[in-house]
Amino acid sequence: MFLLSDTTVVTSASDLSSASTCEFGFARQLDVKLGRAAGVEVEPDPMLVRAGSLGGEHELRWLERYRAEGGVVEVERPESMSPEHLRARAAETVAAFEAGASVVFQATFFDESDPSAPFLGFADFIVRQPDGRYRVQDTKLARSVKVTALLQLAAYHEQLTRLGVPTDDIVEVILGTDERSEHNVHEILPVYRNRRARILEIVASRLADTRAVEWGDARYAIDGRCDWCSAEVVAARDL
Repeated sequence: MFLLSDTTVVTSASDLSSASTCEFGFARQLDVKLGRAAGVEVEPDPMLVRAGSLGGEHELRWLERYRAEGGVVEVERPESMSPEHLRARAAETVAAFEAGASVVFQATFFDESDPSAPFLGFADFIVRQPDGRYRVQDTKLARSVKVTALLQLAAYHEQLTRLGVPTDDIVEVILGTDERSEHNVHEILPVYRNRRARILEIVASRLADTRAVEWGDARYAIDGRCDWCSAEVVAARDL
């Protein structure tokens, strides 16, 4: 998530995971960006750093497979989060689909169809199927599928549909074991849309407030264990 202006918040596919895990933490992150609260200092976790590195290697292995097969269009990350750079990468993504690319790597979706609630997403792989439709794939180092990963896939599927790209009904998570876990996206979309609507509710409530969200605010669910919650638990001596 980031700010385009004082009243316009761009949310992303990864925010679906963040807000689903802890609404309070998501709300507090937005308060930090709005200048209402200080961030939380967290010591780097060597395990998470290592997992991130291995996850990148896992993604690269699959990219090399697709490169060997040919027809891969690799969309570079935007130079900045400015609307101009995001629109340029999104236009490159659309051009790749129009040209019939076999695989689009790091497809960029910048959805401004609702000016009050723009969306940004970067998809790992979108692969053309034999029938001409495109299937969304995401690489995850985990050995099993998490709901948050499926929500991200549904978000990218909906973006493809918005753009008029023929889209497969199946989405895939490529696990750390290289197993492909297939899921019918129409079973995921209702949950995704519910979570997306909830994110926009939280954003609207934070923009309407003038102070940072307080610990114990009943409007937001907590997990009690994230970095944002842990700091408040200690500060409030909350049992």
